[in-house]
Parts: sequence; C-alpha cells; structure tokens
Amino acid sequence: MSVHDDAAFVGEAVESVLGQTLGDLELLVVDDGSADATPDVLAGFTDSRVTVLRNDAVLGLAASLNRGLDAAQGRFVARLDADDVALPDRLARQVERLHARPAAAAVGTAVIDVDARGRRGRTHVMPRGARLLRWQALFSSPFFHPTVLVDRELLDSHGLRYDPSFLESEDYDLWTRLFAFADGDNLPQALVLKRVHGAQASQRRSDLQQSFQQRVAVREIGRLAPGVAAEPAWRVGARKPAPLGARREFLRLLAAFDRKHGRDAGVWGAAFRAVVSPRRRA
Repeated sequence: MSVHDDAAFVGEAVESVLGQTLGDLELLVVDDGSADATPDVLAGFTDSRVTVLRNDAVLGLAASLNRGLDAAQGRFVARLDADDVALPDRLARQVERLHARPAAAAVGTAVIDVDARGRRGRTHVMPRGARLLRWQALFSSPFFHPTVLVDRELLDSHGLRYDPSFLESEDYDLWTRLFAFADGDNLPQALVLKRVHGAQASQRRSDLQQSFQQRVAVREIGRLAPGVAAEPAWRVGARKPAPLGARREFLRLLAAFDRKHGRDAGVWGAAFRAVVSPRRRA
C-alpha cells in the first residue's frame, strides 16, 4: 500500500488488511512524503505485521510501490489503495485461485464503489479467463489495480517492476509485460470496496490517465499485429469515437489475436459488443 496525505481513509484500509481471514501476512505501507496526519495514523498501529516505510520526498505511486515490492518477503504480493477496503476473505479466496487450475500468476476481483461516507454504490466486474484478459489488455487494464494479488517470485525472476515514468496507468503497463510470461484471471466476487471521491488523483487527471492508457494499448497492439493501424483499432476496442476504416483494422486485430492465442467465444463476444456499442453507432 502506498499512501500520500490520506489520513481520512488509510486507517480503515490498514484495518481491513489486518482483519483478513488469511492471517499469515505482512503489510508494507509506503508513506510517500505525507504532510498531513497520515504518519500519526500509521504510528497508531502496533500490530507486528505492519511495517511503515517513509519516503523523505514525494516519489510518486510507481516508485513507492516498487519500494514495497523490493521489501516484500511474502510468496505473493497483494495491492490495496490507501482509501479502499479489502473484505475479510479477499486474500484467502485469491490465494485459493492461484493454487487452482488453470494456472494464473495474477488474480484480481470485482469491486463495489463506496463514497467518502462509506455508502455502497455500483458493482463492477472484470473479464475472466486467460484469453479474455489478454484481449482486454489490448485496450485497457485487465484488472482493477487495488484488487490484484500476484506471484512475487515471477515478478522477481523476470525483473518486473512498475515503470516510474508512467504518471498514470503504471499498473496497466506492468500487467502487459507480465503477460509475456504468465496468464491472469479475475474472480467474479466483489472483494474490495473501491473509494470514489473528488479528491482522488484519478478523478482529477482523467485526460492524463487516458493518454497513458492509449500509449500502452497502441504499443501492445503493435506488438501483436504490426500490420494493423493500432490507434484506430484501439479506438474501436476501447469504445471511443473512431475514424472511417477503424472497424476494418479492429477486425484485422481480432484475426491476429486468433492466430496467436486461438479462437475464444468470450473474446469474439467482447469484440462484437465493441463494434455495435452505442458510442460506435453514434
């Protein structure tokens, strides 16, 4: 967990980790140069499973998470944002999935929106299955970042870390690089309460986030299908306004995906919905 000036919520986030039914864990909280009461809140936790690492200067999310990854000792690493809440059986269910078949090196979950007062809103579910996640990763992140549990040994063995040059979508960039070595999956259960409030960086910097998302997506489309016009194909898959001829490029991308990964009914269903989405028709 990385935290910067989030004294209002970080205590609840920490408590939700310490209250997991899977108790064999360590919680690494990287305080990214907080100037509010966050250090005082963290100092109030005396549980020996909590370790606080403090950055003397603000390094940003990616660099702070890398510091946590470098310090982690556990077999697996789970992410949680400092304003979110993990439901009690989150880690137990994700570890169970990682030990199951088909193999997956990273597992996310669905999320439930929760506002600043703790009132629950919509549930959001991500795709399931290795091929469908790989297809999703051509257009946007295949996971909700604060829900992911990942095989730490895989990250270490391949030198995989967050890229600090990504001011947004640093997780999306990491998952696409991880998919070069292993598959991922999502659980359909909502096991994280995801905070939605106006003070979040993601709410303030949506344009910047989309820019970095597009950068990763165009790169990955280019790797899979070098002959496809990547940006138009991405616009169809991401359900953005697209130029004439974009659907043809999108279908060429789908054909290239089939050749590499095999045809999958879930992928074709997702592709169909992208082509006929209301925004595309408009």
